[in-house]
Amino acid sequence: MSNLSPQIQPLEPLAVRPKEAARLIGVSARTFATMRACGQLPPSYKLNGCVVYRTADLKKWTEWGFPNLDKFLKLTNNERN
Repeated sequence: MSNLSPQIQPLEPLAVRPKEAARLIGVSARTFATMRACGQLPPSYKLNGCVVYRTADLKKWTEWGFPNLDKFLKLTNNERN
């Protein structure tokens, strides 16, 4: 009997914790924390008491050349309008 079920692809997470976000962008967790404190990252959110970053925001942030938080929010606002 052959296996006819299609391959199931793993889903990409919608949000990640800071340690995983740091790994995704290629910096240490400490550097990531410093970048957050300096306003150099996209916005973070609280989910069940944990800080998380939307993976979609991290992707846009890298595509847009790593803008600081204020500029990222302006670009996001412009994209919606």
